[in-house]
Amino acid sequence: MASVNQMGEGNLPSVTDLFSLKGKTAICTGGTGGLGLSMAIALAEAGANIVSIQIKDDPRASMLAEAVKECGRELKVFEADVADSPSLRACFAKIWDAGVVPDILLNCAGINRRAKVEDFTDENIDAVFSINLKASFVAAQEFGKKLLELKRPGKIINIASIISFIGNINIAAYACTKGGVLQMTKAMSNEWASKGINVNCICPGYIKTAMTKVYTDDAEYTKYIIDRTPAGRWGLPEDFRGVVIFLASKASDFVCGTSIVVDGGILAK
Repeated sequence: MASVNQMGEGNLPSVTDLFSLKGKTAICTGGTGGLGLSMAIALAEAGANIVSIQIKDDPRASMLAEAVKECGRELKVFEADVADSPSLRACFAKIWDAGVVPDILLNCAGINRRAKVEDFTDENIDAVFSINLKASFVAAQEFGKKLLELKRPGKIINIASIISFIGNINIAAYACTKGGVLQMTKAMSNEWASKGINVNCICPGYIKTAMTKVYTDDAEYTKYIIDRTPAGRWGLPEDFRGVVIFLASKASDFVCGTSIVVDGGILAK
């Protein structure tokens, strides 16, 4: 049942309506990846139609398509190499030309490369920076520009990391980009919160995905992660379903420029 808020300004939405995404459209980068797929499906289950920006012949495309269909939602696919900024901007132009009206951006494309600091090549530095940081910036910029043009509120959900806060070793390029995503989130929010555009980010801990397979297959390292994590286990992609719905829905309308850490308690230890 709806209730009167503390300011006496009328009826509040029910809790069910507060978290509903019915009638919304979510644009996703990285929506076929480990974390991205789980979160994109969650958005569809909550009521959103999905627009997926993905590479040509993405091997996991069918998984997203089947899941969205099962939810009874619409899926539109646009192909782009997010590492190529002109290609990504052109992709957004095609999305707008197709009549898509934006509500939510899930900015989830990301990669990692591992090496000692002194051994990182330009190729690997450029790959990590172009996808993790610049593509995230460009996608948020293009999405935000459209919302401003339409005078429309919206939600931008970036994906940072606990490595935004701790440096770790052998992932210096990744650490730089994820620190950048955290600061990008704050800076964009400062400019857009007054326009009704909520910019926030999720900071995953150690999660079982294809990106972390080199670690999850290592029994010694797995023991290290479990011992380090108060929750006593690796995180799973499904652990992000609730937080992405919160940040995409009306439930987070006064949450601006912040990060939500989903790490089983590592940063608190």
